[in-house]
Amino acid sequence: MIDIQVFQKVCSYAQQRNVLFTPDELRVIASHTEHRILPPYTELMVQGKSVEYLYFLNSGIVRLYRIHNDNDYTLGIVSGNDFISTPLYLFNRAISTCALESLTEVEVLVWDRSSALALKEKITKMYDLELAIMDRLLTWIQQIQIDLVCMTAEDRYQKILREQPELIQSIPLKYVASLLGIHQDSLSRIRKSITR
Repeated sequence: MIDIQVFQKVCSYAQQRNVLFTPDELRVIASHTEHRILPPYTELMVQGKSVEYLYFLNSGIVRLYRIHNDNDYTLGIVSGNDFISTPLYLFNRAISTCALESLTEVEVLVWDRSSALALKEKITKMYDLELAIMDRLLTWIQQIQIDLVCMTAEDRYQKILREQPELIQSIPLKYVASLLGIHQDSLSRIRKSITR
């Protein structure tokens, strides 16, 4: 069984969404959880294959991306404490339309399908957590769409500087440019104009 301390961030995530686990429930969750430290550029989810694991990101940076017509498109970058795959895809054995990879060393909590299902059978609050995860995902997707339509690339870059400054310091800028939907040369121009 893993150390309960590694659950502090996921417990905080749950508490912020009014899902509170008792110490006994946490011990049950711990008995069904793997704790892993993974190196940069580890593939966590493979485009075109069924989703095998549900992850919670304790630390590090991951990107969600899609390969389309031999081009690599970054759809999102997560650097905070959040779930980085979805229970819906895991439970339905859905084929992923995207891939997920670590960009830095990451510390994750991991549940395979059988562990996640066992937890839902043993702890009814897991249904509430599942709904909270899906609500968070829908909100995230909607915000990305709003930003793409309503903000310029420079505005979106400044939002990254405000909300995820660690991205600029920790990952290759080609991923930031891809996330913004612009060429790296355009990102360089934006960065120069901001620092003047």
